[in-house]
Amino acid sequence: MRIIIVGGGVVGYALAEHLLKEKHQLSMVELDPDLCVEISEKLDIKLVNGSGSSPSVMIEAGLPDADLVLAVTPNDEVNIVVCAMAAQYGVEKRIARLRNREFDEQNSAVKLHQMGITSVIHPEKVLVDHILQFVQTPHAVESANFEGGRILMRGYRVRENMEIAHKTPLQIRQEIEPHVVLFAAIVRAGSGMIPDGATEILPGDIVYSLFPMESLERFLQMVGVEHKKRRKIVITGGSYSTVELAHALEKTDNNVIYVDPNLEHANKIAPEFDNVQVLHGDCTQNDVLREINVDSASFFIAASNAADYNMLSSLLAKVEGAHEVIAISTERQHDKLFQSIGIDHVLNPRLTAAREILEVISRGQIGAVVKLSDVDIEAVRFTVDISSEVAGVPIKKLARRLKRGSIVGVIVRQDSMIIPGGETVIEAGDHVIMITRHKHLNSVTKLFRPKKDRRR
Repeated sequence: MRIIIVGGGVVGYALAEHLLKEKHQLSMVELDPDLCVEISEKLDIKLVNGSGSSPSVMIEAGLPDADLVLAVTPNDEVNIVVCAMAAQYGVEKRIARLRNREFDEQNSAVKLHQMGITSVIHPEKVLVDHILQFVQTPHAVESANFEGGRILMRGYRVRENMEIAHKTPLQIRQEIEPHVVLFAAIVRAGSGMIPDGATEILPGDIVYSLFPMESLERFLQMVGVEHKKRRKIVITGGSYSTVELAHALEKTDNNVIYVDPNLEHANKIAPEFDNVQVLHGDCTQNDVLREINVDSASFFIAASNAADYNMLSSLLAKVEGAHEVIAISTERQHDKLFQSIGIDHVLNPRLTAAREILEVISRGQIGAVVKLSDVDIEAVRFTVDISSEVAGVPIKKLARRLKRGSIVGVIVRQDSMIIPGGETVIEAGDHVIMITRHKHLNSVTKLFRPKKDRRR
């Protein structure tokens, strides 16, 4: 496809990096000349220095011939104008990154499609959803949801006392029936493998599992996590994301304490909540953390706009005894460092937004693409078209077409999750989650591609 990305920040750069691997024809519009130079040194991409709200700049970027426009600047108004222009030029897909929740697609007072927008991404909502995944499954190393949260994928580091340690996937499946869990991948000593039924799961492994929501409680037992309905959660920050997170957590049964470092902001938002305790305080101060008894908190989540505040408060909360800490940061270069000194999760809101946008781009045939840890294994959701090569084909025949290192993980059919056997037939309309090495992704994708798309 011919794609224009408007905005070369973290979101735009992450999108360009991925889309280049998929061999799309890309151009990018970026207002900051210094950033243009930096991007041009790293990516082989057509760059146009200027504002996306300028018709001449967009035409120079190739708007008349574009198939897709991604408006991902930090400015909502610019993103709306970009999509409006793209609609006039007949661009089929026009995706806007919008921060203002007044533009929520379901509740918006204006018709976004009449403004030229075909899809909207709200970075704050995407970030909150990602945080809630970790709250839902404490101590997970990594997380992702499929099918609107009906199918969960979680990565856990195996400990000696876990139920799954020193057992094979086949043994575990027999023990936990009728619950459904697929062991999709194992990372052992930095190397990834796709296990078969006879692979022994060892302490120290990171095991990635796929399971339906109804198997959650049983799964948590398997990985040694107590399934509490009410946990103490402390959140801090004064950002839009922090407020959104507080509203989301208020809908749960958890005991939520919101510590706002800005007194004026704390007084302003406090009336919005009935079941969240809003306090004023600076969580980079040990006495504040002790006053709220952070040592009894299942989670401490720092979600301000200041990465330094988030990192320092999270580290101090961990030292003071918080069980699990999550920090928000837009800086990628220090993620591993901070995790190595005690922060359990460092989440980048721009990268989570970019991943969501990538799913929207290809929703229908190919959906969420989740890269596992730092290895070359990915979980990819496909929707089976009636004209694709896999429709009506038994798994055992498809297995002959797949390269080593690719398996059919699970099939989601209507409301059921199926772990397929050799005789299982893939049907049109199924959602299939494939586990594959990245180098095989293109060949796997071709098997699911509708006939009309195979020449692209």
